[in-house]
Amino acid sequence: MQQSCRNAWCKQPFEVTDDDLRFLEKISPIFVGKKEPLPPPLLCPDCRQQRRLAMRNERTLYPRMCDHCKKHIISIYPADSSFTVLCPACWWGDSWDPLSFGRAYDFSRPCFDQFRDLWYAVPKISILALNDNINSDYAHDGYRLKNCYLIFDGEQAQDSYYGEVYALIRDCSDFYYIKQCELCYECIHCQGCFNLRHSRFCNNCSDSMFLLDCSSCRNCIGCTNLHQKDHHIFNKPFSKEEYEQQRTAMNLHTFSGIRALREQAEAFFLTHPRKAMRNVMSEEATGDNLTSCKNVHDSFDCMDMRDGRYCTNCIMGGTDAQDIDAWGDHMTLVYNCAYVGAGVDHLIACYYQSFGASNLCYSIYCLQGTRDSFGCVGLKKMQHCILNKQYFKEEYEQLMPRIIGQMREEGIWGEFFPPTVSAFAYNETVAQDYFPLTKKEVLQRGWKWRDRQEEMSAVSKVIDGKLLPESIESVPDDVLQWAIRCEVTGKLFRIQPSELTLYRKLNIPLPRRHFDVRHAARMQLRNPRHLWARPCMKCGKEMQTTYAPERPEIVYCEECYLKEVY
Repeated sequence: MQQSCRNAWCKQPFEVTDDDLRFLEKISPIFVGKKEPLPPPLLCPDCRQQRRLAMRNERTLYPRMCDHCKKHIISIYPADSSFTVLCPACWWGDSWDPLSFGRAYDFSRPCFDQFRDLWYAVPKISILALNDNINSDYAHDGYRLKNCYLIFDGEQAQDSYYGEVYALIRDCSDFYYIKQCELCYECIHCQGCFNLRHSRFCNNCSDSMFLLDCSSCRNCIGCTNLHQKDHHIFNKPFSKEEYEQQRTAMNLHTFSGIRALREQAEAFFLTHPRKAMRNVMSEEATGDNLTSCKNVHDSFDCMDMRDGRYCTNCIMGGTDAQDIDAWGDHMTLVYNCAYVGAGVDHLIACYYQSFGASNLCYSIYCLQGTRDSFGCVGLKKMQHCILNKQYFKEEYEQLMPRIIGQMREEGIWGEFFPPTVSAFAYNETVAQDYFPLTKKEVLQRGWKWRDRQEEMSAVSKVIDGKLLPESIESVPDDVLQWAIRCEVTGKLFRIQPSELTLYRKLNIPLPRRHFDVRHAARMQLRNPRHLWARPCMKCGKEMQTTYAPERPEIVYCEECYLKEVY
């Protein structure tokens, strides 16, 4: 079935397959013995994902006070917002009752308008955190953290800074999507690595720098497509003594030495083939960066997924999932949701549900076994609720078909919340990373934009990033009292004490660019979440790949790549 995106600014054609229709039939809810079928989506996959990501502020943090205990806290909601915001301890505590915000469904009003009123009224948790984090106040959506700063969307980290999407890491900084790593710096999509720097798409590598698509390598510099190698530089083998001499001559403890090696490495990488899709131990899978996945299509950055389509960042796995953005972990039968996991099942158009939530539609932050509810916010261990109002099972079953009928008439049944429901400005959300828009474009679409003013506490001096010392050895302790002016944007930023300790431990120079600029640079090193058809540059066979046809990389199909590399 061919569809055209309903968004006036898009109108891109897209396909709804027979498998898509079977999945929609499978997940459609049943009330009073009658199935309420989900219709084919009205928006293209990109616009659907954009809506989901526009609900989430990942990295923009603000100082404010908890509206209950009055403690100074860090929050994803600014102090001038109209919301009631509670620190994690107060939000998880018994000081408020989500059912006190309940209201009867009004069939004379649009559904999303009623939900937005409830969503804006119910207290917000300042940052997504459990009470087991230690000295990690400046970290959002993470648990079991210790001594972490500005890391987002992950679990189980210690002494780590400036990164996004992670699990089981220690002493890492400036990263994106790493798992089971230690002492890693400026790494992207790496797993099981130790003392690895400026590398991407590597597994089980150690004591190396500037690697691309390598596995089980150690003591290597500027290499690509190597496996189980030791003491290589630009893919050439050296004796241990020669390797150390070459490494020393590169001055890799200095900013200029690292910059020169980066330029060499990127030029060298362009002379070697890339695999069309970086899928590892995956079967019947299309997309990119899929590990141990089966029957997963048009998906990106997922692990241990089964039977899914249009999924991203499901790093903890799941089954029977379509149009899902993060995270997984015993997740099953979920559709058009964002940030759901930890035992959830049968969710439709939900945002941040976890800990055994099930049979929920259009709900946010409903946790700890909440089930059989619609349009609810902040419930714990509840069931048969609509707009946070409690009903008997029979009443709930009778109301739901009427509500779904109204949603069908409005053309929104099965569609995710529009950005007008989001509690954040568009440019505060993850959507701006993947679907960047100008302020004018955002406002033209009727969405929100926030002009943010940088605040900087008192410092002893301000220094331009380009004037920082070449090596960490020349950096005095009082750098902690300085503000550094980003050499790209001019934004001011500071170095944290534990961060400085890690730089000295790794013997790497101080960063000269603001964290936001470093994050943007990492995102640019990743391919778009889009598949193009193009011929293999070795055999000419048609293939799908995330490398656009006009890009300069040498791209091979999997068969040719494996013959070349192995």
